[in-house]
Amino acid sequence: MLEQNTDRMWWMIGTVVVGVILIAGAKLAYPEVFNSVIDSFKSTLSNAFKM
Repeated sequence: MLEQNTDRMWWMIGTVVVGVILIAGAKLAYPEVFNSVIDSFKSTLSNAFKM
């Protein structure tokens, strides 16, 4: 058994890797939906910072 902090670090690294794989898979499988979501976020952020 590893030290508690080391265990947490490996869980965090694993979670980040799984998240990246899921996002990359979504981008490859559904590029139009992914781009639509990104455009929506960009417009929301640009409208929020205009104030």
